[in-house]
Amino acid sequence: MSVLQFAILGLGLGGAYALLALGLVTIYRGTGVLNFSQGAVAMICAYVFFALRDDLGLPTPVAALITLAFAVVLGLAFYLLVMRQLRNSPVLARITSTLALLLLLQGLATLLFDVQTRTPVSVVPAAPISVLGINMPADRLVLAAVAVVLAVALGLVSRRTRIGLAIRAISDSEKGASLSGLSPVLIGTLTWAVGFVLAAVAGVMLSPIAGLDAKALTLLVVPVFAAALIARFTSFGVAVAAGLGLGMVESALQLVTGAEGAWYTWLWTGPGRSQAIPALMVILAMIFSGRLLPARGEVVRGRLPISPPPRYRVTGPIVALVLGLVFIYNVRPSWLSAGVVSLAGILIALSAVLVTGFIGQISLAQVAFAGFGGMMTALLSGHGLPFPLVLLLSGALAMALGLLVGLPSLRVRGPSLALVTLSAAYMCQVAIFSDGRLFGDQGFNRVASPTLFGMELGDTGFAVVTLVIVIATASLVAALRVSAFGRRALAVRENEAAAVAAGINIKRFKLAAFALSAFVAGVGGSLLGYQANVFAFERFTVFESLHVIAMAYIGGIGMVSGAIFAGLGAGGGLFSQLLATWGADAYQLVIAGGALLLAVQAHPDGMASTVHTIRERRRRRTTPAVSDSPPPDDGEDRASPLKPSVPAK
Repeated sequence: MSVLQFAILGLGLGGAYALLALGLVTIYRGTGVLNFSQGAVAMICAYVFFALRDDLGLPTPVAALITLAFAVVLGLAFYLLVMRQLRNSPVLARITSTLALLLLLQGLATLLFDVQTRTPVSVVPAAPISVLGINMPADRLVLAAVAVVLAVALGLVSRRTRIGLAIRAISDSEKGASLSGLSPVLIGTLTWAVGFVLAAVAGVMLSPIAGLDAKALTLLVVPVFAAALIARFTSFGVAVAAGLGLGMVESALQLVTGAEGAWYTWLWTGPGRSQAIPALMVILAMIFSGRLLPARGEVVRGRLPISPPPRYRVTGPIVALVLGLVFIYNVRPSWLSAGVVSLAGILIALSAVLVTGFIGQISLAQVAFAGFGGMMTALLSGHGLPFPLVLLLSGALAMALGLLVGLPSLRVRGPSLALVTLSAAYMCQVAIFSDGRLFGDQGFNRVASPTLFGMELGDTGFAVVTLVIVIATASLVAALRVSAFGRRALAVRENEAAAVAAGINIKRFKLAAFALSAFVAGVGGSLLGYQANVFAFERFTVFESLHVIAMAYIGGIGMVSGAIFAGLGAGGGLFSQLLATWGADAYQLVIAGGALLLAVQAHPDGMASTVHTIRERRRRRTTPAVSDSPPPDDGEDRASPLKPSVPAK
């Protein structure tokens, strides 16, 4: 096939990108939220439709109406129960809520449906038709045409109706629009419902073209963000044009990326290269533009999660060491393996505490750093290097990647930086970790057994070494929090402009945070490689990154103890082992997503902050209150602190 034929075949995928981008633009214009769960909504609605049509035998129109009603109810429920309460919350809370919905829907799909990849029968006629002399299925053209028609309709509504003008007014100034009698809640309810309906249409129409796959549909949000960014989250027409163009380019690039060539063609040939193009566009657009998200006139109240100084910096590590050793020498091998995974998860969660909890940079690439460290471990350990040296080198190489990913933080922050780091994690997953050519033809993805002082550690010895490494790292992070670096990092997190005015070099602190966090995550990934004796890239997907952020937020993303909580809930860790013992391991994503939704609203500081909160309340009760009432009039003349008393004559 020619490049033109491949490009035209990409109209179906481009149409799905366009529909999802329309939903993102609609939601952002109405509420200012980047909906990271847009792909997950498309996925769950597709499963609902095909279950109704294929499994229950309902007619296609009936199944379609029920699916659209489901999308409307889902959008209304999510906004009214979650996002409405977070309307004026910090960006981190709102982004985390959409990530929670993503995890929840992914878990529900696994529980309720058969998520094995399949290709259902198309909803619209798929007979081949001739376009420019090229035969292509009609359903691809229909999907592209639907996207164009809906973009025209949304554009007309935006410019010619009172609702559209109200959305634009709220986007410019929410407070001013409220004073004029407009209801931000009503507009938010409407835009979330419309955004979810557009996602449902995209999921139902794309599944017969690209396959019904839970993970693939959920991850569509990464290239869709590229289309929405090109449209600056404002223009429906540009979003559709960008979505169609990205789909066609991605399809055409399959000719180039799928071809074999000389060694120097490795960068653009191989698996996942065409899929990585939209993610690369997101990163480059953010770096060179500095800001593609339009500013909104919204009032932000609330604060970021607290990051109190740790109190038990001496007794805490001692207690942790004793408890850890008791656990290691008294559990079965399955629990020991899960314990090592949890310890490595603590390191990865500590990396999130460093970059997000301490300095406020929203990074969704921490597991990607860990995966890079694990991959380097597989490459280095095969050359006979000692175990400690491999750990340090893997961490150092992951640090280099962290510096590279952290460079955009010098120009963007908040949701823009979250997009960049998510795109970087997606690129690592589809274009690097899954490329077996990196390990050669001899299977170098296997990791040699760890040795120390010439002796093989074994499972128990390795667990002890891992425990010591984790405790030492946690102690260093706690010491960093109370150091001058930690205090200045918190100043950068709270107010970058004020930090610059105080003489703090915020660029140095941001890059240092990314570098340190990537090093810690890289060591964690290296330990996971040694634990499994193989580099398994399935452990380092985007979903694992989101799961780590979710657990860290639930535990307390600004605290070392919160990272410990997150490690216990890591995939394959102790909580997973406990669920497996009860036969409920399939519920982990549902539990994580549901708990995160509750934590963002009810306990945004995290579970680990409970002790700190109780201690602060007790301190306030025991501290005598200062009375604001005027002193009693006892006939004496008291001098005002602002006005000198005049002596009597």
